[in-house]
Amino acid sequence: MRKLYVLAGFVCTVVITIVMAPLLHAAGPGVVISQVQFGNSLSAYYEFIEVYNNSDKDVEVTDWCLRYASASSVEIGNKLTCFVTDSADIHLFLPSFSSVFSISNQLSLYLPDLGSDAKFAGGLSGTAGHIRLMDKSGTEVDKLGWGVTAQSAEGGKPAMMPTTDKIIGRKATSLGILQDTDVNSDDFEIVPARTTYAYGQLYEVQDLCLNIDGIQDIVPDGLVADITGTCLTPIIDACSNIDEIQTVVPDGYLLDEAGNCQSDMCLNIDGLQIIIPDGMDQDDAGKCIVHDECLNLDGIQGTLPVGFVRSENNVCSFGLLPLQITEMLPNAAGSDEGNEFIEFYNPNDVSIDLLYFYFKVGEGLEKRYKFPIGSKINAGQYLIFSNNDIGFTLVNTTSRIQLSTVDDVVMSESPEYNNSGDGLSWALIDDVWQYTNRPTPGDANLVSLTEVAAPVENAVDTTSDLAPCAANQYRSLETNRCRLIVTTDSTLAPCKDGQYRSEETNRCRSIVSDVASLITCAEGQERNPDTNRCRSVTAEVLGASTLKPCDEGYERNPETNRCRKAVSTMPLAGYAPEKVNQSENNYVLWLSLGGVGLLAVGYGIFEWRQEILRIVKKITSFVSKRK
Repeated sequence: MRKLYVLAGFVCTVVITIVMAPLLHAAGPGVVISQVQFGNSLSAYYEFIEVYNNSDKDVEVTDWCLRYASASSVEIGNKLTCFVTDSADIHLFLPSFSSVFSISNQLSLYLPDLGSDAKFAGGLSGTAGHIRLMDKSGTEVDKLGWGVTAQSAEGGKPAMMPTTDKIIGRKATSLGILQDTDVNSDDFEIVPARTTYAYGQLYEVQDLCLNIDGIQDIVPDGLVADITGTCLTPIIDACSNIDEIQTVVPDGYLLDEAGNCQSDMCLNIDGLQIIIPDGMDQDDAGKCIVHDECLNLDGIQGTLPVGFVRSENNVCSFGLLPLQITEMLPNAAGSDEGNEFIEFYNPNDVSIDLLYFYFKVGEGLEKRYKFPIGSKINAGQYLIFSNNDIGFTLVNTTSRIQLSTVDDVVMSESPEYNNSGDGLSWALIDDVWQYTNRPTPGDANLVSLTEVAAPVENAVDTTSDLAPCAANQYRSLETNRCRLIVTTDSTLAPCKDGQYRSEETNRCRSIVSDVASLITCAEGQERNPDTNRCRSVTAEVLGASTLKPCDEGYERNPETNRCRKAVSTMPLAGYAPEKVNQSENNYVLWLSLGGVGLLAVGYGIFEWRQEILRIVKKITSFVSKRK
C-alpha cells in the first residue's frame, strides 16, 4: 500500500507542475506597472506610480512615458511624465529587478525629502481610469485599468479600487517575480503602501557613435569619434603627391610603384598608362582605342587606304576618279544562275580595295550588297561579279544599279532598263547607256551588231505563231486567248430549261433546284436549310429518349447529351469553417503527460519487480507442465 501512496504522490506532483506551467510563464519578463496610489486620507492628490523591471536584463527606457485616460476612454490618454535625457547621445537604462518611482507634484510639496525619479500633476480618478506605459515608438508596454467602469482594462477586467489609505499592487509569484497574465483583476490586489520606495536606480549610457546602429559606449576599433558623435575611419591621404587630402584615389588616377597618384591615360586598359600607347588614340571618355585614319569608314584603318584623302578630323574621302558601273546582264540566254553579271571599271592608275564600296540594286535601290572580302579592282580593269559571286538578282522588267562608298558618297549610277530581251546586256558605250547583243564581261563594251530597239513595257509578243482570232473575237492581253466580242445587238441563243445566263460571262448556268425536288436524305440525316445539303441529325433533334442509358454512376449532360460522372452533392453548412489552432500549452501538456506515464510505468515495474518475477515463474511452470 505504501508503494501505491508513493506512486500517486509522484504523479500528482508532476501533473500540478504541468498545470501551473502556463501561470508561471504568464508571470515572465517585462517592464510592468507595479504599484499605484490614488491619494490618501490627507489628500486625493498625494499620488505615486511605480514601474518595475520584471526581467533579468537591463532595459532601455529612454523617452518612455506614463499616460492617463479616463474610465470611458479607449485612447492612450494624456501624458503624465516621461523618462528623458538632456541630449540625444544619452540613453536611460532600468536595471534588472529595479524600479522607477514617480510622484505627484502635490506629494512632492508635502514631503520635500521624498525622493523620486520623475514627477507628474496629480489628478488620477479615485473611482476608475487607465494608466498606460508607452515606449519611445508609441507602443504600449503595459496597462492598468481600475474601477468597475474602466472600459480598456487588460483582459477586459479592471482591478478593484482600493479603500482609504490602501493602494493597488501587482501580485508576486512564488518565484519572486511579479505576476503578469494581462488580466488586471487577476494581477493586482489591494495592499498597504510600503514604508520606503527605491529611486535613482536609472543609469545613463552615452552613445559615442550616433551614426552607427545601436549604442556604442566605447568607440569601435579602427574608428575615431568627432565632436558631433560621428565615428569614422581615420582620414588617410591616399595621394600624398596631390594637393589637399584625398581619402580615396580619385577617378581617372592609379597608384604608381612609389605610391603616388598618376593620371591614367587609358581607363579601359588594365594597369597604369602614364602615356598613350603607340598606335592608339584617346577618346573623349578617356579610353584608348586603336588609331583609325578614317573614322567614317567601316573597321579600323591603321593606314590611309589607297585612293582616299584624310581631313583633320580623320574623315576620309575618295580622292581619285570615281569607279564606274559599265555593264549588266539582267536576262541571260538560258538559265540566269551564274550568268547574270554586273561590270565595274577603274579609270585610275592605282588598284582600289572594294572593301570601302558597296552597291544597290532595284527600281528603288532597295537591295544593298557588299563586295566579297579581299576584292580589289586593278588600274584600268573591267571587273565583273556574277549572281553566284554576290547573291544579287537583276529582274527582267525594270531595275537600276548604284555604286557608293561606305560612307554613302555616290560614285556611279545606271539609268533604269525596261524588259531586257534574252541575251541583251545594258551597257555604257561612248557615255551612252544602250542595249547590245554583244555582252563583253570583263572587257570594253561593244555596240550591237544589229539594231536593237528598246523593249516596250507590257508589249505583246508580235512574233507569236498563234492562229489569228475569228472576226467576232479578240485576243485577251492577260491570257493570249481568243474571247468573244459582245455587242449590244448580239443575238445569243436562249438557255435551256433549268438554266440562266450569267451577267458576268454571258454563259448559261444551272438554276439551283427547289428543295422539294432534291433527293431525300438518308435515315438519321436532315437537310441543312442554309446549304440544302444532308447532315447527321443531332442528338437534340432525335431526342434524349432514343439515346442509350448511361452506366451506373454516370449522368447525362443536358448541354451535350453525353454521359459524365455523377457529382455527389453535400449539404451546405450554415456557417463558414473556422481554422482551429492547437494551443502550444496543450502540446506541452500532452508531451509532459506522456513522459509522466512512462516514468510511472518504469517506477511501477521497479517497485513490484519481485511480484512480477514470481508471476512470470508461475506462468512458465504452468506452460511446462502442459507440455
